[in-house]
Amino acid sequence: MNLIIMYKNSINHLFMAVYRTSYRKNITDGELIMQSNRLNKFTITKMKRSALFSMKTTHYHPYHELFYLISGECNMFFNHNIYKFKPGDLVIIPSGEIHKTNYPANGNHQRVAISFNDEDLKWIYETLGKDELKDSLSGIVISIPDKRRDYVEGIMSKLIFENEMPDALSESFTKLIFQELLLFIIRCQKYEENVIKEIDVDNSLIQEVATYIFDNFDKSIYLDEVATKFNISRSYLSKKFKTITGFGFKEYLVNVRIKQACKYLLETDKTITDIAFLCGFNDSNYFGDAFRHSKGMAPNKFRKYKETV
Repeated sequence: MNLIIMYKNSINHLFMAVYRTSYRKNITDGELIMQSNRLNKFTITKMKRSALFSMKTTHYHPYHELFYLISGECNMFFNHNIYKFKPGDLVIIPSGEIHKTNYPANGNHQRVAISFNDEDLKWIYETLGKDELKDSLSGIVISIPDKRRDYVEGIMSKLIFENEMPDALSESFTKLIFQELLLFIIRCQKYEENVIKEIDVDNSLIQEVATYIFDNFDKSIYLDEVATKFNISRSYLSKKFKTITGFGFKEYLVNVRIKQACKYLLETDKTITDIAFLCGFNDSNYFGDAFRHSKGMAPNKFRKYKETV
């Protein structure tokens, strides 16, 4: 009996060691200043990225993310829009939204990322009204006014402190401090002038292509045809789209389709084959392979366990 218990404990320890190592590898591209292993709960990281860093994989997750750039510059492709971020720029990325970040070759760049879920928004919604505020805290891209950046970064420093040096009161402090940050963001969006971040006009052509793909994902879309439609060469479109968005042309198209498929799987009772065709896949087997590659499980298993994107 004791041998069995010892064996189980050793397996558990090995599993946790692999889990921690895997998670650490995923988040330490660059200099990690603070980290948390609580994947499904509130976390905050402050990281320094080296020049030319780029996310290597498709990036979307089952929690919301607040991204704030402290120093340097970066390009973000988010919600089929292209943004050029400078210090003080902030975005709240809803769960399931496809996004990628690229950093140009001009030195190091520092940012803060906060991961949170709907439970962390409960007090805000109950106090100020969920319907009115949902849009305010979903997919916004703003520039924090220069005179208020010290205030915002001070709040973030407090959150980092509570995560680095936790005690019995840290969870309560974290909730209160995070609510203060969210309230300030809502105030900025509603009452400050010129805080809404503009789309990167220098890349308007690729912006139009991304929007076209997003709006027509359920149709047959091919690189050659889109290049002809926008009067550019196939090779130029392929290279430029990858450089600006961080996605390959086909990679982005497939991921837009998979995202819509997830909604159908969770919100309807349509068959897997019907969903495949509704999302622009002309082969249900290919759809299944693409879905497993993206989500790590088959479409029917995703539906069964009600996983979020």
